[in-house]
Amino acid sequence: MKRTVKKAFELGLIAFCSAALLSCSAEAPVRTAQYAVQGLFSAVLSDDGATALVGSIQHGGSFWVNAVNERRFNWNHAKGEYSSLLGVDIDPSGQFAATGGARSLVLWNTATGKSDGFWTTPGDIQSLKLTQNGDYALVGLNDQTARFFDIKRGGIKQTLRTGSTVRAVDVTPDGMLGITGDDSSNVTLWDMQTGEKKYQWPLSNDIASVALSADGKYAFGAAQLGNAKIWSTKTGKELTKIDTGALKYRNVTISQAVFSKDDRSILIGEVNSRVSLVQVSTGVVQKEWEIFTPKSRPSGASVLALAFGSGNRYYAIGSNGYLNVLE
Repeated sequence: MKRTVKKAFELGLIAFCSAALLSCSAEAPVRTAQYAVQGLFSAVLSDDGATALVGSIQHGGSFWVNAVNERRFNWNHAKGEYSSLLGVDIDPSGQFAATGGARSLVLWNTATGKSDGFWTTPGDIQSLKLTQNGDYALVGLNDQTARFFDIKRGGIKQTLRTGSTVRAVDVTPDGMLGITGDDSSNVTLWDMQTGEKKYQWPLSNDIASVALSADGKYAFGAAQLGNAKIWSTKTGKELTKIDTGALKYRNVTISQAVFSKDDRSILIGEVNSRVSLVQVSTGVVQKEWEIFTPKSRPSGASVLALAFGSGNRYYAIGSNGYLNVLE
């Protein structure tokens, strides 16, 4: 028993020292704002970081203007109730947003705050992503499919069958390419016009996050507590391995990722409060931050949303309900 206790202490000390080293090398946010008191199920930032949409644990959905930290709209799927929203997104134009909870999918107008469509899905929503102007939504479900919804007019344009729950999705703004990450450890690139697989890349565990560059040239995928990679969507070849284990006791999970507009960088967020700016071509970390965690909740927060702002400004939202402005 004494040997077991000693070993546990040693491992804890190693983890603590690693965390200390990381915190020394990472910068703090220049500004924070609390968008939810008890934390979030989901969150997304507009492509420019100007607005945010969060699915709060206690108060359902809300749409925010980040410059003034103003809650502009409250969005829920049933009158008089707070919806549990596991999937949210803002389209690339910023004009529309979508919320997904259980088997309901709603399209919202970000200018008026009104609903532009309410649909029922064949499975429970795990993740979702909108195309330009909110015309279509790629939705990951627990029925072993991802569905490409015509969210403005109704109907399903494509059904992508993966063989297991789809945890993460992304789609190019023009709706030509889609990507899914599932519980069979596969990252799959799809032709959204035909519904056919273009490439499939296996990773080391269930998939935690995926991303596509806006121009469709690059794909990213990360496994839970496992490896993460960037591939060429043209050739299917691996371009870069992202380090998920340096200075850590074990591999960390990348919970969110977004490419820069020029494809030179990718912003990645981890479940341990870390945000990193990484060079796409080499995988070299260019800068690191630690998102805000209140002293009353020192256990950290998972990064749920990321965005590139103007200049050298970046945005992140943590599962603890805080918006972080990073420079």
